[in-house]
Amino acid sequence: MIKKIFFLNIAALICALNFSCSTSNPNFYDQGTKEYNEGKYEIAIETYSKAIDLDPNDALSYYGRAKAKSILSRDISAINDYTIALALNSDLGEAYLGRGISELLTEQYTLSLKDLEKARDYLPDDEALYFSLAYDKSKLNDLKGALDDYNKSAKLKPGDKKIYINRGNVKADLDDHLGAIDDFTTALELDSTDINAYINRGTDKGIIGDYEGAISDFSSAIALDPNYSSLYFMRGEAKNMINNYSGAIDDFTHIIYANPKNAKAFYRRGLDYIALKNKKSGCEDLIKAGNLGYFDSYEAINKYCKREKIQYKKKRKK
Repeated sequence: MIKKIFFLNIAALICALNFSCSTSNPNFYDQGTKEYNEGKYEIAIETYSKAIDLDPNDALSYYGRAKAKSILSRDISAINDYTIALALNSDLGEAYLGRGISELLTEQYTLSLKDLEKARDYLPDDEALYFSLAYDKSKLNDLKGALDDYNKSAKLKPGDKKIYINRGNVKADLDDHLGAIDDFTTALELDSTDINAYINRGTDKGIIGDYEGAISDFSSAIALDPNYSSLYFMRGEAKNMINNYSGAIDDFTHIIYANPKNAKAFYRRGLDYIALKNKKSGCEDLIKAGNLGYFDSYEAINKYCKREKIQYKKKRKK
């Protein structure tokens, strides 16, 4: 199971940036800021552009326009505006953070890290900064550095579930599965409806051999999203680990009903039928999996289904 990095809502990150300088165009600038705060981002961009037309050296209006563009996912254009703002005012710390976030979103992780580190000189107690640094470092595979920054972020904003989900993922990647489970549990205490936390905690419980706990978490996730077919597979595999073959068959059957071409589900269900000494149904499933292209099934067919394999070949010749 690939764990999901839950990156903090970009609107929340960008909105956390403050306007903190004076401008030579207070009328257009103030109007643009008002429009931005009201969520009228397109109009705000136009208004900031008017301020820039009047004074091309207005760093703060470039910064404001960049923020609005970032909210609208126009990150390449936003990066350009942040860069101009910083060329005009190299002490605009929020612009380093804003540009770093936009670089994160465009997967420019090395450039982003440089800007975020620079932003820390100006914003040493900014939670969004440390969250972004941690996310960036995880992408650059600096897991210990990411863990340190998530720790700082959690101290600054202990009620944010996303910090604990991301930190739990990092701990899991560092093989601290008990620590990861603790973080996912904290996230669920903050929001008992977070499906990612259930999935990730269930995965780590499975890794440490707590299969009953994994089944419980996957069941909670299924209750939140009954159409998430991968969850049935994960729960079925956990049931297999405690020899609950009938329960696993139910989960794989659910997958097959939703997708009759899921070869792996036929394969796993076939093995479970055989474990329950229902060789006929098991071999039918294994042969079906093989026909659908799941080549691992042929080894099982040769082991368990020699007679069925011969009969199947005779039927096909007819």
